Amino acid sequence: MRADDAPETAIEFICYDPANPDLPCPLCDGKGVYTLDLPLTDPRFGRFQRCPNHPIEDDREMHKRLRRFGNLDGYRDRTFDNFRVDLLGGSYAPSSVTSLFNAKSAAESYAQAPVGWIVFEGPYGCGKTHLAVAIANARLEQYGEQVLFTTAPDLLDILRATFGPESDATFDAYFERMRKVPLLVLDDLGVENPSGWAKEKLFQLLNDRHVNRLPTVVTTNAPFDDLDPRISSRMMQGDIVKHIRINAPDYRREARAQSLDTRFNDLRLYQEMRFETFTVEGLESDETANLKTALGMARKWALHPSGWLCFLGDYGSGKTHLAASIANDLNERGKDVMFATTPDLLDYLRQAFDPQSHSRFDKRFRDVLHVPILILDDLSLASATAWSQEKLFQIIDYRYLSRSPTVFTSAETRRTLEEDSPRLATRLFDQRLCQWFDLDRVRSYVKRMKTRN
Repeated sequence: MRADDAPETAIEFICYDPANPDLPCPLCDGKGVYTLDLPLTDPRFGRFQRCPNHPIEDDREMHKRLRRFGNLDGYRDRTFDNFRVDLLGGSYAPSSVTSLFNAKSAAESYAQAPVGWIVFEGPYGCGKTHLAVAIANARLEQYGEQVLFTTAPDLLDILRATFGPESDATFDAYFERMRKVPLLVLDDLGVENPSGWAKEKLFQLLNDRHVNRLPTVVTTNAPFDDLDPRISSRMMQGDIVKHIRINAPDYRREARAQSLDTRFNDLRLYQEMRFETFTVEGLESDETANLKTALGMARKWALHPSGWLCFLGDYGSGKTHLAASIANDLNERGKDVMFATTPDLLDYLRQAFDPQSHSRFDKRFRDVLHVPILILDDLSLASATAWSQEKLFQIIDYRYLSRSPTVFTSAETRRTLEEDSPRLATRLFDQRLCQWFDLDRVRSYVKRMKTRN
């Protein structure tokens, strides 16, 4: 093959002319680096210089390599910009907000000039790992610095694996990499439960970085007194280590609780369920008549909510639609109404027992007892625990004695409810207070529409 017949190799440009973004940079020919024209005696001779038109923060290819080196591929979204000191819209206590604000400020300062160590201590989910990784991402993206992120258990697992006969890496090479990396981020120190050998290796690594004052970020949820005394003594050395204690709840648990609070009484989830959208068409005349009667009862009760209304019927028969229609109608007329499924109500009450919950059980329980209008969907006792049955009875009994307006729906038959909880049934089926309607002759909406089509 002649030279001019050889296939052309495409040159990939990574640096472009600031004045004309379609053309390669005139300083480096689009390569991102260049060499200076210097005499042989100059120490900079032959050394690549980064092109000023291709700054570190724009070098995506280098970022990709550094992330792969530092085990940070899965953490690129953890930044200071998206670290919030109160992600739950004001539900954190002021002391927690202050603690998170101070921790974030300390982490940002360290990222700008990482000197010595910084240790974040706090409970699970308080934001320690986010801040530690945000430091790593800032050093990687803004300064092109080599960073290595690992959890303490993963580190020890890797060190043990390097002793295996089939390992591609040697223990000495990996250990040296951990010792010398410009910035080491060690997450979850204290959960590793190491053997004697692993404990010794972990101490050797941290002691070496401590002695040489190499920038190191550590997170732990364990009090210093519970750590290896040799390590904790170094972490308490104030001239090298900055200790940040985060006093904030577990965000994931708080978010889950807030999600439950929102779901518990959030009519937006049922906004399409209205009287106008309730379908009464059935295949048989008695089915249509049954649905029309139920709709008429629901409309009448919503217009003048008094006493109790209970709809029984199989899943899909329209009970929830009718109950939600009542709730939406009352809510839009400014009435104070609480709508919830029975499982969500019980979860809502149980969650208040969590030590980190901002709401006490007695307050939540009173709110349910005293709400002007309660609509409780999917009442079931078939698999309820003794605690659940007792709480439901207390709620229903109070509203029975106080004659508080209440709507129930249940997929269980009247006979099943009476067998599962006789004392509850005496309240639900007292005709002096409760009017109930059985949609037992109605097929599910899906089956009705399938037959209709």
